[in-house]
Amino acid sequence: MQNAQNSLTVPIILWGNKCPTHCVSSILISRRQDFLVTGSHDGQICLWQLKNGSFKATPTMLFVGHSRAVTCLAWLTPADNSFVSSSEAGEMCLWDLEDSSCKEATVVPYVHTHIQAYQLVGRRTGQLFCNGYYPDILVYDVFSLQLLFRLISKINPDWITSTIIMKPPGTPDDVVVGLTVGGAMKVWTIQPDFKSQGREVIFENESKQLAVQGAWTLKSCPTFPRTMLIVSPKAWHIYDAGDFSLLCTTNPPDDTQWSSGDFLNTEQVVIYGSNGSAYLFRLPLKPAKRSQLPGSVADSQHFRRTISSTGTGNIPAVLFGVMKVPNATPLACEPAWTIFRSPKSTGQYPFRVENYIVRGDARGRILVWAIPEYTKEELTTITDGKAAVPEHTPMETTDMDTEWDRLTRRLPGLIDRAEFEDGGALKITSSLYAPIHGRMFLGMEDGAIIMLPALQKLSTQLFIGKKPSDMPVYRFLRGHEGKVTALLYPNQDDQRYDPGMLISGGIDFTVRVWDLYQCQLQHTFVCQAGEILQLITPPSGCNARVLHSICSIASDHSVALLSLKERKAIMMASRHVFPIQAVKWRPVDDFLLVQCTDGTVYVWQMETGHLDRVVQGGAAEDVMRAVDEEFGEGSGNGFANDVGGNTTLQLFRAIKHRNMDAVRQAAKAGLKNLGGNAAGGGVNDGWSKTFFGHPLTVQPVRSSPLDQENHLLLFDVEALVLQLLQEENRTDLISDIGKNTPRTDGKPAEWRSSSTIPGSASSAATSAADQYHSKPPQKQIAFATEGMSMTVEVAQLLVSLLYAWGLDPEMDRLCVEKLGMLQPKQAVNYGIISKSGYMTLLLPTSIHRKSIELPQPQERIRDMLATITRGHWSISNTLTTVHLVALVSVANTLMNIQNATFHSDYEKRRKLHRRLMRMDTKAGQGSGPAPELTQGLGGGYSTSEAAQTFTEQQAQIKQTWSQLTAMHCVLLSERLGYENFKPPDVEVMLRRWQDRCLEIRTASQALILSELRRMGGSGRRHLIEQWAMYLPNFTANESAPVSEMRSASAASNAIPDTPASEQLSNEDEDFEELQHEPTVSDPSLPSLYSVEYRKKQSTAIILLGIIGAEFGPETQLSVSRSPSIDAMKAKQETMSVTDPVIRQVAKALSHIVINPDERLQPFSSLRRSAVDLLGRGFLAWEPFVDIAQILLSLLRLTLDGDRQVTIPTGVPLTPAQDMARAARHALEMLASVRPPVFITVMNTEIARHNSLVQSAQTLNVNLNNATIVRAKEELLRILDMLINKHPQSVADLIVEAVEIVIHSLDPGRIKTHGLVELFPPVGRFPMIAFCKNNRRIAVGSKKGGVYICELRGVKMQSYGGHAQPVSSCEFSPDGKHLATFSCKEGKLLFWQIGATLFGLGSTQPRCVKTCKAVSVSFQNWPELKDHAEYRMARQRWVSNKDVMVILANGKEERYSL
Repeated sequence: MQNAQNSLTVPIILWGNKCPTHCVSSILISRRQDFLVTGSHDGQICLWQLKNGSFKATPTMLFVGHSRAVTCLAWLTPADNSFVSSSEAGEMCLWDLEDSSCKEATVVPYVHTHIQAYQLVGRRTGQLFCNGYYPDILVYDVFSLQLLFRLISKINPDWITSTIIMKPPGTPDDVVVGLTVGGAMKVWTIQPDFKSQGREVIFENESKQLAVQGAWTLKSCPTFPRTMLIVSPKAWHIYDAGDFSLLCTTNPPDDTQWSSGDFLNTEQVVIYGSNGSAYLFRLPLKPAKRSQLPGSVADSQHFRRTISSTGTGNIPAVLFGVMKVPNATPLACEPAWTIFRSPKSTGQYPFRVENYIVRGDARGRILVWAIPEYTKEELTTITDGKAAVPEHTPMETTDMDTEWDRLTRRLPGLIDRAEFEDGGALKITSSLYAPIHGRMFLGMEDGAIIMLPALQKLSTQLFIGKKPSDMPVYRFLRGHEGKVTALLYPNQDDQRYDPGMLISGGIDFTVRVWDLYQCQLQHTFVCQAGEILQLITPPSGCNARVLHSICSIASDHSVALLSLKERKAIMMASRHVFPIQAVKWRPVDDFLLVQCTDGTVYVWQMETGHLDRVVQGGAAEDVMRAVDEEFGEGSGNGFANDVGGNTTLQLFRAIKHRNMDAVRQAAKAGLKNLGGNAAGGGVNDGWSKTFFGHPLTVQPVRSSPLDQENHLLLFDVEALVLQLLQEENRTDLISDIGKNTPRTDGKPAEWRSSSTIPGSASSAATSAADQYHSKPPQKQIAFATEGMSMTVEVAQLLVSLLYAWGLDPEMDRLCVEKLGMLQPKQAVNYGIISKSGYMTLLLPTSIHRKSIELPQPQERIRDMLATITRGHWSISNTLTTVHLVALVSVANTLMNIQNATFHSDYEKRRKLHRRLMRMDTKAGQGSGPAPELTQGLGGGYSTSEAAQTFTEQQAQIKQTWSQLTAMHCVLLSERLGYENFKPPDVEVMLRRWQDRCLEIRTASQALILSELRRMGGSGRRHLIEQWAMYLPNFTANESAPVSEMRSASAASNAIPDTPASEQLSNEDEDFEELQHEPTVSDPSLPSLYSVEYRKKQSTAIILLGIIGAEFGPETQLSVSRSPSIDAMKAKQETMSVTDPVIRQVAKALSHIVINPDERLQPFSSLRRSAVDLLGRGFLAWEPFVDIAQILLSLLRLTLDGDRQVTIPTGVPLTPAQDMARAARHALEMLASVRPPVFITVMNTEIARHNSLVQSAQTLNVNLNNATIVRAKEELLRILDMLINKHPQSVADLIVEAVEIVIHSLDPGRIKTHGLVELFPPVGRFPMIAFCKNNRRIAVGSKKGGVYICELRGVKMQSYGGHAQPVSSCEFSPDGKHLATFSCKEGKLLFWQIGATLFGLGSTQPRCVKTCKAVSVSFQNWPELKDHAEYRMARQRWVSNKDVMVILANGKEERYSL
């Protein structure tokens, strides 16, 4: 897999005035008659809504992502709320209509032409029976799309064209009947227990060759399953499935062929013709007497006798009706048909139904015919030839063109023909967006290139209240004769190209170079004899001559290298016989590899232009593959481009991999191979060097070359947040960036004589933008409008589009006045990026037919905005999730930015205020008057008053952002009403629980917790019951099977042995990639160890961990304090300490942290989430985990993080740094909730380590790298935090705390500097004393013991003396005596601590005097009630014999030795 960009993307589609083409290849209608689904030859799937039980269809959504034609569709459940699709590329997708998203996707090496969902006997879930261009029947799981088993043919295997599954009465077996393309009927029997016998393959039980050739359809009669309908192009037949006897045969008319068919009822069939008409046939009638059975059925003895007498089964049926379209024109491809059976309450037979025929054709039309019910007399008249066969016209016809024309207003595209003087029809043939300038380049059909400011244009198109001065200014570049087919902005690919250069190619065979500063034509290349298909830039690593060139690919099968420096073609490759399919570079050998559609590879020498060799067949594939394998896609030595592909398909292929850089590459010319160039920067060592894309990308979308280009807006929320933070924290002004930048293109200075691109940024801003790709992202600065950066403008667009307008009038007013947000003019069409990058695009509906135009009453505007908002948040749970996370994360970012508002004057004053603050900091005094700062505040304001006003405005702006966040996090469901609100999907938000962007992570966590609170106890309990079954089971030795805990990164990949290079390139994508990477099914993989099972395990651990951490301890406390009925009910509705799920979750979390799977990457987000949850819910997990191992593992993770590298503000942390941050935070939370546990465990580990040190030489063990040794600094930091937050808890275990301090400090430095000087926090405790003379540390414990440590031995010795806690300790000035005092006991002890003769040794400390003192208690000293217990008294030696005890109330008592 390529280097994916795991970014949060919000897509918005701008449809043009022409609808996209939709050539229907398959069709499906729901049983409830509410939805219609059509697949197209372009790979798109359209969802049509049927209104009020009628057949009036309205297109509502477009599902895109298939790279080839959709071959078949099938419903998965009886409720028809989800369906599966398959394409010619082997892609299988499971779509959920309730959520409007793709839930599962896989890629298989088979092309399915028919899929049928069926639940076998004894199975809890359904299966998918697939057949197609292969000789087997493949059975997949209905939810995971994993291959379960195969139905294989031993006798004359051939492609299976159609299947029927039935359940014979009186037997537990299921029977599958298949028809091969050669006309062989095969029968398989599936027993309920075949899977338990370990069988993965089932062979057929019976095979019979029929007199049918090229059969493509097999249907069974709904009421008499033995009656089979077989349709072939030359005839359709009725067969008996019991003995395969032929009962009826009918040939097609002369002008058509049969394509498919179905049973209308027992007596009638409908056969579809290739000419677009449907023919109604009545089966041959039976004799009126003897048998009451209908006509041509398996049990009819009349046909048995007729067949035996004639020797053939050629008994034709009777045509009694034709369904055709009046004035029909020939279709580009055969239409797709389906039949809808509507139950009927009355009729001759209980199985009588009303039948409707539905057809979808190449023009995107949906036609519906109602099957008429004739009386017996009418049928007899028609069948006897007394009346002509009636022709029926459609009762309902719907097409996308009609729906588009029904819109009373124009859709908000990028351009509008009314904006131009001629008002003629304009068709966009190519487009390119340059994010660093905020400019959109549109190639038109008349040869003109339009350059317009994209952000300003979007603002005027989508929002109300824009002034005439805000209208964008268009610039035209004219020179091409005919349509513009390709555009290239080379500086966007590499900084070696001039930023003022645009390259275009047209149908006039020319390649033109444009100067964007002067808006003039610089040069024209005319060297190819065909339409220019593609313009690309050579990769870095080529020779200097090629580096200043571009590559042009034309329709005459030629490739040219055009030098922009020499203004001539330096190489022409024109010997290709077939169209060019791909171009690859091998700079090391100076080779250009061109692959044609016939598989031939031409190897050209770039320097000389000579053809080195021509390779064909398998050798050609090996050569092309070797370029990628040897050099890698991101190394700069290997580079690939596809030619002639579909732009939209390549765009969505890039979206599948979340690669925003590849998305940008897709739209440059519309023909690039994202499979070879999607990696962009290749595998990165750390995220600080990763390119995170642009906040906004505009991409063209079209179904076919005949369509007008629609445009897809992709808001990269992560890149937007990062650039907002970078702009806030930069230290240089825009005018100081990029000055004196050396030229790299060798062009004269006159090339950039003009200072600015018309309507774009200043030259300094352009220089900074030019360095965006070669320097860290914080250097990318460019202004789209005066006073507001482009990043802020993008944030304004996104927040204004996602905000819930019309629900709170006061909040709307604050957002407009304080924040500068824009109110939408009309509803926009959102998109949903779901599993594996498949996308759902909303189509224009009735809500898009209205537009808010000023002036209008505020009540009218508010009502229309509320209508738009209700439609926005009632579409899909996934869409609600993505939009809420995006809105809250951007709002939180802006809230933390100083004076973050979208008003341009506020933006100017904010920058000036920051500049003045820096000047004040450097000069240390006021900066003098600043007229710009007081602008807009009125007269009479000084600089200090203006600064004060600025501070007040900042507070108001922060408060408004906070209210906006709270409204969408907590109050949105109440304001909208639960019937108009699709709540966010918790499972989707779980993937962002530990997102690499901290702002997105914080927003996701807040939304998850808010949604769990909104569910209440019953809703959370339902989640627990739903996901508890996926929790892994651990044995008594705290271990689990390796496969059960396999990482999500390994689970997301199709092949178990994933290459190490792929794992390294996705080192932090494991938890996110649970749902978005296509998988290749492994038939040998047991269900317990399946990919889907491992995904569910990871999700269950994190979800239940959140519930247990956030709601488990709270319930336990409420139950223990108030054992009321409500408390007991709450205990039953959520987790409690007695819940076995708590234990399972605790074991799973601790296993991930302590014993990670070898395939689980050390800094994965799954492990980071487990670390975070262990810290959050330690009170719940404590009884079930090994606390010592947990603490040591967290310390190890903290130390393993790269803490030395400085990360600039706004740049995300590396995985190692993020893991260290999470582990450090978990340690703080764990120590805060249970300080005694942390201190005790750490002290025990230190004692264990010291005992090992004494025997290290004997054991031959190196303990210098032990965690407890490396974590000294971290231990001191946490202990410092505990002393500040929980001083009394530390005082209760002061002896253990001092041992931790002594272990963490250097004993040599303690001897020379003292304990308090090295670790000042211990100076707060008067029961700790240190003497430099005798080099001893004395500590008084809570139990009354006195502990003395000699630094030579670093070991505490305990001496009894007090019966109550020791309040203070102090050594005498000469170090020979120690005084200890206990307030509660009222006793002071003098201890003799001296050395022997000449100081060669030491004596044992002993108590030499006991002094009675006043007992201090709160009853006797009420004024001490507010003082901490550990600071009730302290001592001060007056001399070597006298000590002064000072109580907390100031009273002093003197004692003498």
